[in-house]
Amino acid sequence: MREILNYPQVDRKKLEKVKNLVESIAASNGDCSHTLSELSHITGKNHTQMEFAEYWGWTDLDTLAEKTLAAEPPCIRDLTKDEIKEIVSIIKKCMVSLDDNKAEYYMELLHKSLPLTDVVDYIELEEDEETIVNHMLRASSSSVIAL
Repeated sequence: MREILNYPQVDRKKLEKVKNLVESIAASNGDCSHTLSELSHITGKNHTQMEFAEYWGWTDLDTLAEKTLAAEPPCIRDLTKDEIKEIVSIIKKCMVSLDDNKAEYYMELLHKSLPLTDVVDYIELEEDEETIVNHMLRASSSSVIAL
């Protein structure tokens, strides 16, 4: 697999700081624009207070902090069938092992790179990767994207 397709490593040195900022934002009842600005400076992404509101109802702090710190997936228009197959395999393994951040990263990469509206609809654990990729490529070749 090409280097650009590898899952980016999170800077562990920044992780504790991001966790503290996320906790502060989640606990805030008022204006937390300064904390959001500090978080954006570290992550290179814009964030809103709503991203972190009551996160404990749907994830844990470590997972959310890693997701917040992780790089955005690239858009790669020249993915090969073998690369898509490998990515689908990774997503399926992550779904079984509950590695949500990595699965979401690769689903977003496919979403950005292929003209499909909802990549997750194609990925079923019961189907083999070859079948899934063939469905995706067939749908991609007949998609019309309106800008």
